[in-house]
Amino acid sequence: MEVWTHGDQAVVKCSYEEKAIVKAIGDYRWDKGAQNWIFPIRKLIDIIDKLHIKYSPETKKVYEQLVKDKHALHGKVNLANKIKAGTLTKEEINNLILELGLDKIDLDSCYEHQKKGILLGALFDSYGFFYDMGLGKTLMMIRLIEYWKKPSLIVSPLSTLESVWQEEIKKWSKLTSVNLWNSLEEFDNDYNIYLINYEQFKKLIKKKNIEKKIGIIAIDESSKLKSYQSQITKAVLSFKNKIPHRFCLSGTPAPNNLMEYFNQSCFINEELLGSNFFRFRNTYFFATGYGNFLYTPYAGTKEAIMTNVGKQAYALHKEDCLSLPDKISECRTIYMDSLQQKAYDEMLKENITELKNCTALGPNELSKIIKLREITGGFIITTEGLPVKVSDSKMNILKEILDEIPNDKQVIIWIQYHWEALTIKELLGEEAVIYAGMISQKEKEKNINDFINNKKKFLIAHPRSAGYGLNLQNCHYVIWYSISYSYEEYTQACDRCHRSGQKQNVVYTHLLAKDSIDEVIYKVITKKEDLAMSCLNMIKGS
Repeated sequence: MEVWTHGDQAVVKCSYEEKAIVKAIGDYRWDKGAQNWIFPIRKLIDIIDKLHIKYSPETKKVYEQLVKDKHALHGKVNLANKIKAGTLTKEEINNLILELGLDKIDLDSCYEHQKKGILLGALFDSYGFFYDMGLGKTLMMIRLIEYWKKPSLIVSPLSTLESVWQEEIKKWSKLTSVNLWNSLEEFDNDYNIYLINYEQFKKLIKKKNIEKKIGIIAIDESSKLKSYQSQITKAVLSFKNKIPHRFCLSGTPAPNNLMEYFNQSCFINEELLGSNFFRFRNTYFFATGYGNFLYTPYAGTKEAIMTNVGKQAYALHKEDCLSLPDKISECRTIYMDSLQQKAYDEMLKENITELKNCTALGPNELSKIIKLREITGGFIITTEGLPVKVSDSKMNILKEILDEIPNDKQVIIWIQYHWEALTIKELLGEEAVIYAGMISQKEKEKNINDFINNKKKFLIAHPRSAGYGLNLQNCHYVIWYSISYSYEEYTQACDRCHRSGQKQNVVYTHLLAKDSIDEVIYKVITKKEDLAMSCLNMIKGS
């Protein structure tokens, strides 16, 4: 039996009788043509340490370097655990900042939990930041890009490319960025940061040899990699050994089960949970149920997986961060689909639109504004008074955002129209209750009590019904599906959560259709401008 190295592989040759002990090393493949066992190079340590095997002086050098790297990694993990636990002294932290060269970037603009993340990201080549929504993962990534000084690719949901990433990059740095969503050819030009959504990323990698240009790749909302069979997962994992610095960002990395950690950890470092999904699944889970299609974790699986993932990941919840501002506000951009955009443009220009053999009319400026708001919400009321569905574009982004929020947290979703309330209720099912004028007072009282007592996860509410008087300090996540036309209603509704007795910060997320009445109303509400005049100017094209 002997072993040698070939590139990033360890190659083992053995007799038929010896194959069982070689296979016990794991993470192998059989090269039928050469009649050899092929392992990732990292397995060379186990091969030499556990097998009586011959190896050359050249292989010994590789082995010794791997052992050295393994010890160094062990030291980094121990140091990282101290950073997470907050057991390092201020002097030790300052010395580490100087040692890593982090004094050359702006850490003063970051909260303490963000500084911890930046330290961890600089300490390792690749890392997972599993921070709750609103904890500033974007700023951490911007600072790490400044630190590594390499062209970077951010793969993110489409709704965050402009409203989150580009806005934060402009706000916090002098880095140049480009959104590749509309033009993949911009990748040929020089920028510090390239931003792209998941669907376009699959197209980009077919056209461009990105590993020759990119030194850092970050996957925002990396829980999208939960399925090993999805095209997105396969596309992202194809770069796990090609780009030196790799980061996963997510508030809920495994929203459904522990298996969902595998692809993200494999992207960060395949040594954490291995590089083969089926071997991982068979190690930590056993098949159950009809047809053995359900997988149940063995005893101790959660602790084992979290221990391994935690070597190069940091999970943090809002309640663990004491230095946050009281309110965190963000916007998500909704890109209207072609049918929705056509209906919007027709209503804006002609005061009328025809959709699915139905007609909707906005005979004056006020009714036109109402119709435009309906269309951005995904529906329109016809001249016969019937609601007609226009698009799922905003509803799909709502689902994305809800996936980012921890499963044990409650959410208020503010709406303006009955159709929105009913459609969202249909989407969320029994976990949601409605508090709006469309239901009886008795139902309202039952629904609000169920929400306050944590019997229901979602409250779908209209500001005129639930925006006054109620105390909803139990909730820390608020989504404005459609924004109130009234500044008073908007502020009163926001204050239902953010009031005396609130012990955590509140994250407010606004869903805004791009270049639409949504953006006008949001700007007016947040800047206290003249609402009526701003809306009239918009529909007049000024």
